[in-house]
Amino acid sequence: MTRRKFLKSSAMVSAAPGILGQLSSAGVAPENSVIVKPYKWEGPYAEYRTEQKALHDWRLCADVRTNWLGPCERIILRTSEIIGHETGFLYDDHFPPSEPEGRGKNYQHIPFEWQVIKPGAELFTDCTVPKVGGFSMRLTAREDFLDIHLRVRNHMRQPMQNADWAFCAVGFESPSIADSEDARTYLFDGERLRALGSIAGRDVRIYKVSGAHGFIPVGHRALPVGPVEAKASVVIIGAVDGSHSVALGFEQSDSIYGDAKGNKCFHADPYFGPVINTGEERKLRGRLYMIKGDAGEAFRRYQQDFGGESQT
Repeated sequence: MTRRKFLKSSAMVSAAPGILGQLSSAGVAPENSVIVKPYKWEGPYAEYRTEQKALHDWRLCADVRTNWLGPCERIILRTSEIIGHETGFLYDDHFPPSEPEGRGKNYQHIPFEWQVIKPGAELFTDCTVPKVGGFSMRLTAREDFLDIHLRVRNHMRQPMQNADWAFCAVGFESPSIADSEDARTYLFDGERLRALGSIAGRDVRIYKVSGAHGFIPVGHRALPVGPVEAKASVVIIGAVDGSHSVALGFEQSDSIYGDAKGNKCFHADPYFGPVINTGEERKLRGRLYMIKGDAGEAFRRYQQDFGGESQT
């Protein structure tokens, strides 16, 4: 499907709001039910990345849908864009590897895949990287959110310094939430939700997160840093209709950012602390909310579920 046809079909759905209600009453699925399944490299996002010559391994990506999105819409979770540490990668999905003169110079890619534990409801993977360590993920669909459980382990002889995990949520195929101006994409500054575009425009900037001690991953240290520190480990996007929202949050994140112009992606990347000792495994919990309610309601949900939690 071309992007033009995709956007046209989405616009037709927006013009006929009774369709989703009819599907729900027909017993297809309850309102707000979330579905997760392995992503396949097809559709407008795959076409866009191919045109941009920006290919990546799709096998640890997930296709996430809910009923209030249009029938052609989905969020693509690029769950493992980069999983690394100060001097190397456990996993990098880029083809060819990123940071070719640094952490990616001697990187050897291993193509991991999902195990489907329960079709439409639960995915799991446990990935071992010889002589380095490993990582695992479990995604479990709930009524209006996706539970995210991440683990990183260190098998090296030396401590693993500054583990970083780029967990990317892509809104490219979801016109209901895609925010090309960063006008509906929010962080919490300690007093209120603020749109990223209103803080420093829509160019990519890294916003540090309180609790991560100013940490910025190696691959992002050349990017400009936003003038505001986020006081909560969550990024929120209000839907175009004003009555729904999506939020990605973790117990502790290190940075909030996104690519409003290109992938329409958003991040609140999980932070595992400054050191993972030899033989140690560190775990972190997160959620992708896909709710009926505005950005303020999404933030309340995050506070209710994660208030006071931190791994650092």
